Amino acid sequence: MNGKDLLIGLGSISPKYYEEAENDTITEAQAHRTFRRPLLVAAIIAMLLMLVGCAVVYVLRLQDMSIGQETYTQIFDDDGKYLDEPVEKTRDVLTLFGHSGDNIQKATAEWFAFLETYDPDGKLMDNNPDHAEIPNQYEYTYDCYTTDMVAKVDEIAAKYNLKLLEEWLPFQAWQSDIFLEESGIGSLVRPGSGAVMTRLSGMFYPPYNFDVDIELSADSLENNLWITVLYARKDYFPNDYPGGTDLSLFEQWDYTAPDGTALLMALSNKGYGYVIAELDNAMMILAVDGNYSRSAYPTEEEIMTREELEAAASFFDYSIQPQIKDRAAVAKKLEESNTAKETENVYVPETYGSFVEALKAGYTLPNELAQYAFYDLTGDGQEELLTSSLGNGAITGWYTIQNGEIHEDFGISYYLCEGRVLEVYYPDPELDRGQHDYFHAYSETEWTRNTSEGRFGEWITTLCHADGDWVKYLDSWGLEQASISADEAQAIMAQYPRIELEWKPVMEYPISEDQTLEEYIEAKDVRVSQDELLQIYKDKLNGMKDMYYSHYRILDINGDGVDDLLLKGKNDALIGNTDFYWTAMTYRYGRTVNFGSDFYLCEDGVLEHVETRHTGGIGVEIDGHEFMRYTGLEKEELDFVAYNKATASWQTDWWDEEPISEDEANAVLAKYPRIDQGMRPISELLN
Repeated sequence: MNGKDLLIGLGSISPKYYEEAENDTITEAQAHRTFRRPLLVAAIIAMLLMLVGCAVVYVLRLQDMSIGQETYTQIFDDDGKYLDEPVEKTRDVLTLFGHSGDNIQKATAEWFAFLETYDPDGKLMDNNPDHAEIPNQYEYTYDCYTTDMVAKVDEIAAKYNLKLLEEWLPFQAWQSDIFLEESGIGSLVRPGSGAVMTRLSGMFYPPYNFDVDIELSADSLENNLWITVLYARKDYFPNDYPGGTDLSLFEQWDYTAPDGTALLMALSNKGYGYVIAELDNAMMILAVDGNYSRSAYPTEEEIMTREELEAAASFFDYSIQPQIKDRAAVAKKLEESNTAKETENVYVPETYGSFVEALKAGYTLPNELAQYAFYDLTGDGQEELLTSSLGNGAITGWYTIQNGEIHEDFGISYYLCEGRVLEVYYPDPELDRGQHDYFHAYSETEWTRNTSEGRFGEWITTLCHADGDWVKYLDSWGLEQASISADEAQAIMAQYPRIELEWKPVMEYPISEDQTLEEYIEAKDVRVSQDELLQIYKDKLNGMKDMYYSHYRILDINGDGVDDLLLKGKNDALIGNTDFYWTAMTYRYGRTVNFGSDFYLCEDGVLEHVETRHTGGIGVEIDGHEFMRYTGLEKEELDFVAYNKATASWQTDWWDEEPISEDEANAVLAKYPRIDQGMRPISELLN
């Protein structure tokens, strides 16, 4: 979740680009005051009007940005539990770019009303014959996919005397300097504010409008904040996508920024905050993710306070005047930047002089499950070396000979079928689902990636099943599907029988006449002194491009006699507040190896992995507690319990339909009491 996710609920970002959003709610307590001296009050008002040139003092509220209401069904209560009976409720549909009957609000309301009835089932979007005729300005900026939509945008803009934005200019984090320089902004935060903005990415809609995601940090902030900043001129038709917002869960108040700008502040009981500045010729909006827990149902201690939202608002410069004067020139710079990035990161397959060299490079840790086999995949008369990392007969890597060199490639699991057909199988036995992709080798003479399909080979067919029902893809992406019977599915799969390869353990592969691959790897497992070990860990951390860790502990948690480095990450709006370790690092076989994730230390060398999953739709949260012990790099699973907030019950796995009692769950938790985590600032290690 980031600031952009928040704006979907308030109707500012197109759902075309973002998968899901949470609808927040807002409450405002209106104070009612009785004036007993109306004549005096009238005189004061008259004097004020004269002093301000007959301007009316106006206090902006989110209610003023409403363009209508919509109904929705509430199925969870405020704690995330299923309601006994769903409740039909209403909420406002908001636009943040206009208010109080101005042209922006009217235009947005009319555009929204048109979209609500124009293509409700999305058929025109899925199969649109005139899509190629849509100018980029309309397709990318206003999300139009038919000429009717283009005409409607023109009609609304003309009706309300609004100009149209130009085609968007998307930019990535490595292009943020281009955005800041070419727009004339320089920085979104005030000089001398002490705030630092990083990870800038977003869209510029020339000549003036933009939305950009940033991560904001400052010494005065306990947590880094993920914020979406939007800027919209009042004389331009905005690319606004209003959304439903319950106005009963937000607190609203006025605040004055350090530069004197009047701001509307809004903070939900889930920690999502909004800062709205109405400038002379534009609206500037901050959407602040202050839900530090990442939960859909955070506690009061896990969310941003009023003071924190005000602190965030105080860092920004509300006097900015963004403008792209030459869109084509900026687009060229962005394209050149993308080309340079692609060139820098182009994938170059590893080449080796022999299969032995390839296996030495590919296997740096013992893997007793891994297997290898030989087979002529390309049909050129030379056998490829195939590997299976899971030992289940599925190919996960291959080494092919081209021009006398060994080329390595890898990917998802493939099964080899007769006729040089490959099958990709995605099983989900827990939910009784699965998918079978079949395709031919792309070339008869060499193994080449078909980038247009995202696979190795030429697609044949795809079959999917769920709960006994089968469908067949009519195109490689599954945009069109047809239902088929189980017998029909089995008949299709029978056309491509799997080939049983002669798999052997990779660890037994002969590196030389007197040494196997496993013996080669084990020979590298040399223990180092404590000083050397600490230096290895320091070098590893210092070599990281970005430092995500804030605390550490040195402790042997896997009982192999090597002290491990336990690392805790920084708190921020994306990760939330955590008091557990993110990962553990050890030194084995001549390299650093990570193991374990998101865990607390418990008694007797037990680790408690904590995880919150969302399942069964947005809002259903399950808090899992997995208890394990590591011996070397081998994990032993001990116990698992999870609390399902939707049903307010405990269970023994993620999908268990048979709950256990709270006493039974507490008995499991009590078996593994947490110990002092012993975290220390990572600066102590690196200094």
